[in-house]
Amino acid sequence: MTDRIPESPSVDRRGIFAGGGAFAAAGVLAAAPVAQAAPPAHAPAHGRRRDAGAQSMPLAFGKSRRFKIVQFNDTQGGHAADRRTLEFMGKVLDREKPDFALINGDVIDGSPTTDLQVMQGINNFVMPMESRGVKWAITFGNHDEDSVTEHGTSMTESRIVDFVRQYKHNLNPAVDPSKPGHSDAQLLLRGSRGAAPSFAIWLLDSGRYATAQDAAGQSTEGVMDYDWIRPQQIRWYEEASEATAERFGKGVPGLMFFHIPTFEHSYMWYASQGEKDEARHAEAVRRHAIEGVKHEDVYHGLINSGIYASVKERGEVKGIYCGHDHINTYKGNYYGVELGYAPGTGFDTYGLNDGTWDQHTLRGARVFELDERTEAVYTGDTRIVWARDLGIDMNPEGKPVAAPAAFPRYVKA
Repeated sequence: MTDRIPESPSVDRRGIFAGGGAFAAAGVLAAAPVAQAAPPAHAPAHGRRRDAGAQSMPLAFGKSRRFKIVQFNDTQGGHAADRRTLEFMGKVLDREKPDFALINGDVIDGSPTTDLQVMQGINNFVMPMESRGVKWAITFGNHDEDSVTEHGTSMTESRIVDFVRQYKHNLNPAVDPSKPGHSDAQLLLRGSRGAAPSFAIWLLDSGRYATAQDAAGQSTEGVMDYDWIRPQQIRWYEEASEATAERFGKGVPGLMFFHIPTFEHSYMWYASQGEKDEARHAEAVRRHAIEGVKHEDVYHGLINSGIYASVKERGEVKGIYCGHDHINTYKGNYYGVELGYAPGTGFDTYGLNDGTWDQHTLRGARVFELDERTEAVYTGDTRIVWARDLGIDMNPEGKPVAAPAAFPRYVKA
């Protein structure tokens, strides 16, 4: 996006951490096809047919009738990524053996200064999945285009999508130029019995920052000035959801992932729509069954997008999970929809009490267990795997890789 409004000092995300925290488808829609996107700059080298429409369900339940998702968040490094991020991701994948893995925004940071370095950075973080044959996708956060704005690279989000679609196990669809959002997707999971889907994974692009035009000439000092999921994206979600239900004769339960949290993530923590009074949190825990910690504010968009209201109205999505706020880990049930975070995964970016031995203690990944034998398929079975529990070095000093990961032979960089 252009005309970015700088974050105001009153909501500087790093400045508040030194003193400690407050608390310890697009491509595979089984309905009408989406608008055709422009041909990718990097065409898939291995002959896959992508965005094939109604018959494409690359994810499926097997004989066990179970399915596992791993959510990584904020890997947020570059071509010289901290090797511990890659080590941790690999250990999580080897231990959990998921059927699908997601990097939910801020895949990279602004450190790459060339197009090649951007691609090397992305390759670093997707190779743990790609090399293990785990199907994966990414969503975008507010930092994925920093190399464009800070160093003048050409690696916009659209070009990043073109690039990652070369990988054999990537499931990102082509960008739909008719609406905002570069990582919007509906990934249907085919049921173990028959050809109908039993579950849906929804991916949305929550944008980057509010623009000067968005602010209408007014100051944003003292408020959150991030972007939000736009009405066209919400209409796309609603229409895709309705079309899937019509095609298969029933609604399909699902989970939704995007980077920047909703206003409701904050409302839930405080059991309040206005006050941010920690004294109310005890009531929130009772009311919403909250688990986990909140060590920083909820950095939502400038405008309440309405995605929560849309999801609640449709009644199919069982939970909305975000990242962005690296040291918030909580989840709860907010009036029928589970809202939660995955913690920051990457060792290159801010953590808890930066510069101390606490810094990396909240690096983690969230795991979701689906069970097709239950009506809802997802019934709240989620947990966090912590880097600190897998023998990862917690030294606050950075440990960059000796060299970027090698590209697969079928990926052109």
